[in-house]
Amino acid sequence: MSDEKKTGTDIESAAEAAAALEKAAKAEPDTMTYTHTFKEPFQFRGHTVTELSFNWGGLTGEDFEAIEDDMLRHGKTLVTPSFTGAFLAGMAVRACTDRDANGIRIVDADMLRALPIRDYQNIYMSARRFLLRSGL
Repeated sequence: MSDEKKTGTDIESAAEAAAALEKAAKAEPDTMTYTHTFKEPFQFRGHTVTELSFNWGGLTGEDFEAIEDDMLRHGKTLVTPSFTGAFLAGMAVRACTDRDANGIRIVDADMLRALPIRDYQNIYMSARRFLLRSGL
């Protein structure tokens, strides 16, 4: 098989998978919030976290633009928000409602990258499902 045919098939498979994900997400209840509970407490920069709460429905157009601007500053291009990891991570940072005693966000990009992959993936997928339900 030529590389062109293989690439075409890969793209078609990815498009089919994306369409299936969108259909599955739209079949689920529309949830504006997500609470992630860790199986074991997670420690980062002096914080011990047992759960994190995210309010996807509280995000605004200003948040969208800020996430996109941050991506551009880091040399990343936004193609499709629901399939761009950096965008989904930016959403998680901005949507997390947990704060420290001084009212400062405890979640930032570094904390997300430090999470165990299973926890990171669950948070990431929650953001993706929210976007897919809205058609982004």
